[in-house]
Amino acid sequence: MDIGGVLTLAHSEKQDATATRKKTFGHHPLVAFVDHGQAGSGEPVASLLRPGNAGFNTAADHIETARLALAQLLKALRLGRQTLIRTDSGGSIHA
Repeated sequence: MDIGGVLTLAHSEKQDATATRKKTFGHHPLVAFVDHGQAGSGEPVASLLRPGNAGFNTAADHIETARLALAQLLKALRLGRQTLIRTDSGGSIHA
């Protein structure tokens, strides 16, 4: 599973859109993708919409996104297996 955040610009006042660190206006969602092995498609399984001024290394947001993504995986595919979760540098937090 890969979890990463990206700034998404909004050109109008949408719900939770705020000023970003790059002096723009928008959102900073965290998105989780799963690749099911060699034939995997990289499907999106969870997304957490956050305001544009949300921090990059917010532990609670990364943990919540991972929890939402794991809930989407079939139990039959998870039994007896481990799931590798990768994040960008924003996920390198102690919690």
